[in-house]
Amino acid sequence: MKKEWREYHSEEGEIWKILSEAEVKEKSQDLVSKSGKPAVLRKVMKTTDYIVTCTIPAARIIDDVKNKIGMETYFHLKISLINDDNWYGISNRHFKKEEILELVNLFTGTTKLQAERIWKSKKLGMLNTNRLERE
Repeated sequence: MKKEWREYHSEEGEIWKILSEAEVKEKSQDLVSKSGKPAVLRKVMKTTDYIVTCTIPAARIIDDVKNKIGMETYFHLKISLINDDNWYGISNRHFKKEEILELVNLFTGTTKLQAERIWKSKKLGMLNTNRLERE
């Protein structure tokens, strides 16, 4: 779903922001600050093509009988767009915590075009697929 930023201002100078699904109607509580002051100004802003990062645990149950868990210290990286464009990437390799945090840092603050370049240079796999295979 498309998202939008909603920014509200009260007469007293309070400002609050809400990141919302564009199709979701405002709620009455959205129009009131935490201190109870009503909004006198509202501005709706579209989101951009900046990257959202997510770490996905690689942990899984490897033995149902013994309920044994494996890969619990590894993670995959997922990137997508805040503007909800149908574009994403899930790393085809798993990484230790320190490594995944370095990757998250690389993608933080990047646009789609920049992220695609980084993704390819790091050989993280195909984009727009849930199938994780080494290339």
